[in-house]
Amino acid sequence: MFAPPSSVACDVYASHPRLCVNLIYFVVVDVGFYLIYLLQGSTWLIDPHWQLIPVCISLFFFSHPDAGWDEGVPQHPRAYLVLGLLLVWATRLMHNYLRREGYQFGDREDWRYNDMRREHGRWFVISQFFAVCVAQHCMLVGLTMPLQPAMAASGASLNRFDALAASLCLTGICVGLVADNQLFAYMQSPDKPLLLDSGLWRFSRHPNHFGEQLWWIGILSSAVAAAGGWSGFVAGGPHCWAVAFGVCFNHPIDTLATLPLIEARMLRRPERATLYRAYQRRTPLLAPWFVRGGGKDAKVA
Repeated sequence: MFAPPSSVACDVYASHPRLCVNLIYFVVVDVGFYLIYLLQGSTWLIDPHWQLIPVCISLFFFSHPDAGWDEGVPQHPRAYLVLGLLLVWATRLMHNYLRREGYQFGDREDWRYNDMRREHGRWFVISQFFAVCVAQHCMLVGLTMPLQPAMAASGASLNRFDALAASLCLTGICVGLVADNQLFAYMQSPDKPLLLDSGLWRFSRHPNHFGEQLWWIGILSSAVAAAGGWSGFVAGGPHCWAVAFGVCFNHPIDTLATLPLIEARMLRRPERATLYRAYQRRTPLLAPWFVRGGGKDAKVA
């Protein structure tokens, strides 16, 4: 006898929460949003769903039986800490998105997918499912997997790794906030120079991405804290790799694929290309580090 679908669904939800999240995401976002993209002729939903979906996933884990919800006891203090940090992060990121878009939803599609649409032509109807939907699934859901052990009632007591995680998360939020504010002010300036190389942008060519990567490393560190430290985390075997997959997948993609695309776009304008190449030579790609010489010449319009 086969178990009824409702029984199977309940078992997946209760016993395999990470699998459940992936299945829901596949149906609702990978397939559902793909159909919306086709109907609208745009993938603009990619940007806001990066802020909204991690909040939904965090609430899923926060309210799951593994978090002690069905036992009538308060969640682990770590669960409240991580949820609070995530709400702050999502609010900041959503505000930056809305401000950048002039508080209009769906007005503009990410230029990378716009370029891909032109390059793929009629095949984009098929390729966008894999290049946009499935790829985003691996990144976004993968990055949120540490939330499950971080919010579990069975996690270790608060320890020094929680302090590390909170420090990384808050630093990532602050770096992203300052970098995005500086970029927004630059973009709004009527007489802006050809190149932004002041503030945090003097020490990193992509400080906003550096802040985001720090944030997600902080979230992963909260899962390490839940395991009681690195030894306990690594002892999880395949479990720990499932939790760490998002950072291991997303950060190299961001650094080795996304950032080179952004830099190639910066070099498209001939009048900016020479300045930007000089900027590349003296300024680190991502992590703020040693800056070679001054940057006054790069600000000449």
